[in-house]
Amino acid sequence: MRMSSSRATVDDAGVARLTTLVDLVGTFAGRGDRPAIHSCAEELRTVSFGTLADNILHAAHGLAARGAGPGRMVLLWAPNSPEWVIAYFAIIRAGATAIPFDPQGTAAGAAGIVEHATPVLALTTADRATELESLVPNGIECLLLDADSDHARSWLRLCEAPPRPMPAVAPDTVASLLYTSGTTGAPKAVPLTHANLTANLSALLHARLVAPDERVLLPLPLHHTYPFTVGLLTVLASGAAVVFPASVTGPEIARAARETRATAMLAVPRLCAALWSGVAANVASRGRWAQRLFRWLLALSTTVRRTTGLKVGRWLFTAVHAPLGGALSLIGCGGAKLEPELARQLEGLGFTVLTGYGLTETSPVLTFNDHRHARAGTEGRPVAGVELKIEPTPEQHHGEILARGPSVFAGYWHNPQETASAFADGGWFRTGDLGWLDDRGYLHVVGRSKELIVLPDGKNVFPEGLEKVYAQSSLLHEVAILEIDGALVALIVPDERAVREQGALREAQLLREAIEEIGARLPPYQRLAGYRITRNPLPRTQLGKLRRHLLPPLYQAAASGESVVAAEPSAEDRQLLESALGREVWAWLGKRYPDRALSPDTSPQLDLQIDSLEWVTLTLEIEQRFGRALDGEAVSRILTLRDLLHEIDAAPAAHAQPARETSYVPPGRALRLVGALFFVLTRVAMRLCFRLHVAGREHLPGNRPLLIVPNHASYLDPLALAAALPWRELRNTYWAGWVGVMFAGPMSRFVSRATQVFPVDPDRDLAGAVRIARALLKQGRSVVWFPEGRRSPTGEVGPFQAGIGLLLQGTQAEAVPTGIRGTFTAWPKQKRWPRFTPISVRFGTPVAPAAEDDLERTRGALEEAVRCLVSEGQHTPARGEPGPK
Repeated sequence: MRMSSSRATVDDAGVARLTTLVDLVGTFAGRGDRPAIHSCAEELRTVSFGTLADNILHAAHGLAARGAGPGRMVLLWAPNSPEWVIAYFAIIRAGATAIPFDPQGTAAGAAGIVEHATPVLALTTADRATELESLVPNGIECLLLDADSDHARSWLRLCEAPPRPMPAVAPDTVASLLYTSGTTGAPKAVPLTHANLTANLSALLHARLVAPDERVLLPLPLHHTYPFTVGLLTVLASGAAVVFPASVTGPEIARAARETRATAMLAVPRLCAALWSGVAANVASRGRWAQRLFRWLLALSTTVRRTTGLKVGRWLFTAVHAPLGGALSLIGCGGAKLEPELARQLEGLGFTVLTGYGLTETSPVLTFNDHRHARAGTEGRPVAGVELKIEPTPEQHHGEILARGPSVFAGYWHNPQETASAFADGGWFRTGDLGWLDDRGYLHVVGRSKELIVLPDGKNVFPEGLEKVYAQSSLLHEVAILEIDGALVALIVPDERAVREQGALREAQLLREAIEEIGARLPPYQRLAGYRITRNPLPRTQLGKLRRHLLPPLYQAAASGESVVAAEPSAEDRQLLESALGREVWAWLGKRYPDRALSPDTSPQLDLQIDSLEWVTLTLEIEQRFGRALDGEAVSRILTLRDLLHEIDAAPAAHAQPARETSYVPPGRALRLVGALFFVLTRVAMRLCFRLHVAGREHLPGNRPLLIVPNHASYLDPLALAAALPWRELRNTYWAGWVGVMFAGPMSRFVSRATQVFPVDPDRDLAGAVRIARALLKQGRSVVWFPEGRRSPTGEVGPFQAGIGLLLQGTQAEAVPTGIRGTFTAWPKQKRWPRFTPISVRFGTPVAPAAEDDLERTRGALEEAVRCLVSEGQHTPARGEPGPK
């Protein structure tokens, strides 16, 4: 079998002399008072190299006295801190093996490691020690890294042990036993020897990533090999200082960068994306002209950077760099693939962005884009000592990436079956990732083979790349794509801020539109066949990778309405629910939705399926029952029942509100003449250019008001309908028009007034438009209302809003289902200009409204009738005949 390959060799530049991590510890004392660690937990604390070396040696003596020596293991379960660093190096200096565990991991997970690896000690924190000891049957001695020296179990007691001879540590001694993050299944134990880690460390030192006078911000947890090797070992071996922020939050990272004037930062793609999003949001808040200027300056900076190498973005965007201390210049990004566009944007801001690729099993770095040999869109070339080759896949340009070299581990801990499947002949480690090598030896990673989705028609989908396409929508905070029963589906977390900005009461519709519009730009096999909404964060590792094996049960839970994790009510929630008004409203909600388990986090739009028209009914009922008037702005802020309770509590009394306008002022004679001229021109254009065909005019009696209900696939729909209506009916017809188009500017407002269009703002005040429509119908006028609430992205008839029957209540009007064909072909949503193709309009048999307590019956009858008319079916429901629910 032929395989492509690339290999890098180690030179003798003096950076590859370390054979064990004990050799690295031996260099610390010689650096004396130079800062080694800056910790920004509560206040800035600096630990020098000399102090670090002294504490490591004393702690190693204490560990050895407690049985932590060659052949023994010690669990290290704590967040990043100087104590974590001292503890790790003390463990390996004593000749033992460290087991770093996720500081956010569960006590059950730590107990499982204790059972599997049988460590003799655990170095942890007080709260974690209590949990761990309760789950380990035979007990384990825990020393506390967060306890003062007077505490009986403080780790500082280790430093009181008398000196003793330290064992010699061989390169093949296991330094770290690491448990993989388990993104596709159960974690496996990866033993990395001193030789593995120092080989990778020497290769990174050879690349001269960090200068001795730099300060490297390290927000990532040290139990992962990537931040441990690249962010800790490489930085300390270079003589530079490590900076630990108080937490992995934007404000704390920025504070640490400012206080220490950090020069570099180790990041993952999600952290890079958060940095860019913060900048973009700040620019957007300054207005349209600021955004245009920012885009122009970014394009200029990027061009100059690409052609000359000058980082002019550091001067053009000083406002971006100032909150980070003004010294941060380098961003190293790993853990997952960084999108080339995001890297380009950060480079345009004046940062240097270096990326690489590796795995826990390879200590971890296999390839890297260093300062001198970076190539955008790739993961770089193999680091010194590493060989790569590609095992080809039939009929594919890419194949599985195989690696070999001194940094590659020898096999999984006590797991011969997994070890055998992980290696190919010749000692090549199977990474499980797919990629290819270009003609210059740069690696391109396509995706993970275990995550590849193969659809029933043989099409291959890499979910990670497709997730990034869908996540381009500002409404979608997180997207996880998976395969269920041979179909491509997604689990989606909405962005609540963006939803509120666009109108919370239409949340379900906004999300559906965003997904369909993105899907319309993709090949058919990449479009989602379904999706489910959850408001819980998707399960990820601390490096931001999705735990994909957990997605199917989460999708099923979301499908059954169980996606919201029930939490103990907060003190604020209890106060809200226990107030007199809160108890009354909550009891009413329980009776109104008896089949749903309600909680403050329940979403009215997503969980209770309340659409924008049904909100009108709900707010009227709230006004009648509780005497509180919710206006459109208040409703637009409601995403949960908690929000609803807050808005009701803060709303003014209904009698204190001024009488709300329910009439519509028709245009004057002059405007009506302008409108008539517009309609004449429309009729001529529709007949000449689109060969308009009309059927069913006999269903439009001119002696009573009608609610005309058409499908909506194109901006041509109202024009075709205006040209199809008999003149006597047209003069008496008023149109519901979305404010975002029909009232967006002076000219559109003028035309709308002249043609009897009244405003509909579904995001802020749909109730006002409903009042106008009902008032017109009561006055004997006819109204055109598009019940889908938007143009169809595919041309097919979409679901009607559930509250459409509300428009007819209390009037003498009937609804006329109307099918419009051909407008989507002539001018679909995705096209800029129309084509002159035939269009037809067919009016169906009027549908009488159902009883007030069965508005769903009216909606079902109208939706079914319109679908039949659009598909040119022979049957439409007769007068008053209900359609399917």
